[in-house]
Order: sequence, then C-alpha cells, then structure tokens
Amino acid sequence: MSALPPDYDSEPCRWQGWRSSRDVHDLIAPELHGPVLDIGCGEGRLASSLGDDVSWVGVDSSPNQLAANPHRPVVLADMGALPFHDNTFAEVTHLWCLYHVTEPRRAVAEAARVLRPGGTYYACTSSRRNDPELMPEGYPATTFDAEDAAEIVGTAFADVSVEHWNRAFFPIETREELRAYCRHHYVPADRAERPDLPLWLTKRGCLVRAVKG
Repeated sequence: MSALPPDYDSEPCRWQGWRSSRDVHDLIAPELHGPVLDIGCGEGRLASSLGDDVSWVGVDSSPNQLAANPHRPVVLADMGALPFHDNTFAEVTHLWCLYHVTEPRRAVAEAARVLRPGGTYYACTSSRRNDPELMPEGYPATTFDAEDAAEIVGTAFADVSVEHWNRAFFPIETREELRAYCRHHYVPADRAERPDLPLWLTKRGCLVRAVKG
C-alpha cells in the first residue's frame, strides 16, 4: 500500500528532520486504556506516552523503525492486512501515517475490523494549507489530508468527530533545521534560504476520533 518513497529506511536523516506540529500522542494518551493497537507506530512515541499498565501493540511496515522502537510487542505488517482477529482492541490509532499509503480507506476499514464494538479509533494528519510561510500556494494533495480525513474515516465509522488546529506551535531556530524540514516536507530547497530566523510556522491539521458501533 506504499504511496510515498520509502524515506524512513533509505533516507533516515530526512524523517529525523521532522518536528511535530502538535504532540497528538500526549494529547490522546490519557484517553487510552488498552489494549491499544498503534498502527504506523514508528519508534514508539505513543507507547512512550502511555502508562505502564496500558497494554500496547505496535505495527509498522518499516523494519528500521521497528528496530529502533524500544517497546514490545511490535509486528512488521501492512496496515491494509492486519494479522489480528476481529474485535481485538479497545483503541486503534493511525497517527501521522495514512498519507503514506495508496488506499487509506482500506487501512481504515482494517482498523475498524480489529476494533471492538464501542472502541475508539484515532487518526491525525496535516492540511494541504500547512506551513503557509513556506508554501503559500499549498502542498500537493496526499491520499489522506485534513481536508478529506473525516470523509475517509466515515467510510468505515458512523460516529466521527474532528478537532482542527491552525496556529504557530514552534519556531525553527537554525538554517540547517529549516533545510532539514524542507527536505522532509518536499518544500523547494531555495525556500529554506529566504526567511529570517527564527521562523514560526503555522501548522494546520486535524485529529479524527471515531467510535465503532
């Protein structure tokens, strides 16, 4: 289901230059009581935010990300074909990952399948109008943007709510950091040389919550 170049494995420095626009992991962690399925778990940022008593399972399609994840258990798997039984987990998450796949509806349907009735699903993503200071014309559409996230999640869930954000969350302090940010976000390289620093970037995106009926 991969839609973007495999930069997590072939270009690790690119993804390391990314900085979160909002700590969604810490935001939702108090709502998670387990068992939690963290799809696209990466290096385990969500697991690090959970209490020791919360049962957690991580899934990712990147061997390098799983190797760097200190939390266990983790499973190497495609989010479009999860190796779990129906109605297994109390919470399922897709945090900052659905734009990496060509068929996000299929991935959301799989998440709904393994979620228990009454369980909560979470997904987050950026807006195409993110970072207007660098990209005033907007980013090209991906397969899962804030503009269509609720509609996509709604193909598998009836009870869907969306929380949007639109504000400057953090400054980029150095030119090298801005260059790394531009590389990771596929912003033209020359735009890293233009702004005065520190640069406060306006972050736009959303967190989607859905409950399985």
